[in-house]
Amino acid sequence: MSKPFYITTPIYYVNDRPHIGHTYTTVLADVIARFHRMRGEQVYFLTGTDEHGQKVEKAAAARGITPKQLADEVVANYTELWKAMTMTHFRFIRTTDADHKEQVQRLFKRLVDKGDIYKATYKGLYSVSDEAYVTETQAKELQAQGLAHQLIELEEETYFFRLSAYQDRLLKLYEEHPEFVQPDFRFNEVKRFVEGGLQDLSISRTSISWGIPVPGDEKHVIYVWFDALLNYLTGCPANCWPPDLQIVGKDILRFHAVYWPAFLMAAGMFLPETILAHGWWLMGEDKMSKSKGNVVRPDTLLRFGNDALRFYFMRDMQVGHDRGFSYEGFMDRLNADLANGLGNLASRTLSMIQRYRGGLVPMPTVMDELDQAMATQLLAVFPEYLEQARANNFHGALDVLWAYLRTLDGYIVKAEPWKLAKDPANDPKLDAVLAILYRALRATALLVAPVMPELAQTLWEGLGHSTKVAETTFHGFALDGPAIGPIGESKPLFQRIDKEKEMSELLAPETPADAKPSLDVPEIRETVEADTFFKVDLRVGRILEAERVPKSDKLIKMKVDIGLEQRTIVGGIGKAYEPAELVNRLVVVVANLAPRKLMGIESHGMLLAASDNASKPYLIAPPADAMPGFLVK
Repeated sequence: MSKPFYITTPIYYVNDRPHIGHTYTTVLADVIARFHRMRGEQVYFLTGTDEHGQKVEKAAAARGITPKQLADEVVANYTELWKAMTMTHFRFIRTTDADHKEQVQRLFKRLVDKGDIYKATYKGLYSVSDEAYVTETQAKELQAQGLAHQLIELEEETYFFRLSAYQDRLLKLYEEHPEFVQPDFRFNEVKRFVEGGLQDLSISRTSISWGIPVPGDEKHVIYVWFDALLNYLTGCPANCWPPDLQIVGKDILRFHAVYWPAFLMAAGMFLPETILAHGWWLMGEDKMSKSKGNVVRPDTLLRFGNDALRFYFMRDMQVGHDRGFSYEGFMDRLNADLANGLGNLASRTLSMIQRYRGGLVPMPTVMDELDQAMATQLLAVFPEYLEQARANNFHGALDVLWAYLRTLDGYIVKAEPWKLAKDPANDPKLDAVLAILYRALRATALLVAPVMPELAQTLWEGLGHSTKVAETTFHGFALDGPAIGPIGESKPLFQRIDKEKEMSELLAPETPADAKPSLDVPEIRETVEADTFFKVDLRVGRILEAERVPKSDKLIKMKVDIGLEQRTIVGGIGKAYEPAELVNRLVVVVANLAPRKLMGIESHGMLLAASDNASKPYLIAPPADAMPGFLVK
């Protein structure tokens, strides 16, 4: 018996309810899992949640509940949503599961005994948002993005994994198995990162308690990534290893394509076949995030139906690339492809078979050149769709199929079956038209079943089948075979969306007009002594010149007069301000800040700015009569 096809999603961090990014990843995995079942394979599909770490511990403490209580609340949102969306995973794993704790501690101890994990002291920069130590290069990247405030100096005893010892083996893996990371351009990113040199990886913390204790040294908690990545091992039945396909977002590819295979190499285990990294859903040019307030929740879109959302995800997102989301685009796609496209074609075809042939699907006896062309095209579209889907490219597969469905609309216009039906002499031609349309719809129902299981089943039954389309396999399906019997009851596949009405409801405020908005602000930072604060030299400055830094959408290079001298200062304010509006503006400058290079330009100072919960900067403005050089006290 062959090994089951093993597919995973990342486990989702329990810091928020699921948004469409989480939902897209899980739908993609579910579509692929369903597709492989219809290829006749056994499939094991794993998803779940990542529940340990500092952010969960702090969020729970702020609410006065335990981290586990907080995790339980958030996990319920995922399990209920996946159930409503008919996901077909076999296990929903949680990093708080008892068998996972045992697995992590067992492997940790094994690697300590082997010498691949050792204890030492780390001193350096730590990213609070990523819960990870960062290298000097990574710190510069964060500084260039205006995220330096998320970095803190940290020194603590920690356990390290000897990641550096696996650099050559990882590069050999990439060389011999380029399919290990897909798509190709993501593979190249990973390879370049490893070629740049690997440092040993800190995999424990003493500053938090919410996590899996290090066996034999319980003041240490195992770091979330060593903990989290091993879920794929914990949740895997004995006969399924290794994973065939692991789906991740591009932001966590490095962990899965570098750390994860290194852990497995150290453990002497087989590696996953492929890590598939998808892009982000964007609002405008920005990634969706809670802090920016631009998150789209799946329940907002599920009002249009589960299959509608699944179809939109697969139809509009090309795996590996980012894709902009808009409610208008979402509804336009559904109206064009499901209401006007497939829905209209199915309704017309089944109505004609019922009206002209009493519900019995004819067998064609004669085909003219146009009929033959359409029949031949179906024989080509079917395997091409399967080939694209086998490569996890459902965007391309659906594009091929919908191009064919549009051709069928043109075929109906040219054949004019309503005219053919008026003269019995045209019966052979009418039979051919109806048979070709029926076969095309039958193939469509089969092909789209992994993407839209409910709609496909409705169409399947409308075509006269009493079986489950999802239990039918692609292999050996007779595309030109006779109908199984009379067609069934015709049901609408998709109702056209009233776009204007829906947009007015979607954009309506969620809170009463008299409700006061809440301001999501960060907590007060740690207390500092007055002497420490007074060391900061704050000066009034006037911006004399401003220009954008090439190849950056955030950085602006400015010449600033601070009274004693003129400075070059680079600021990450380019998304909120145009250079022209900055000239002659009074600002507050941190004048005694050590110089640093941003995009190759040395910046001598920093402008003070406030920010909202979407990180939009608001420059602090001194009074109009203040002069450059004035001290700000």
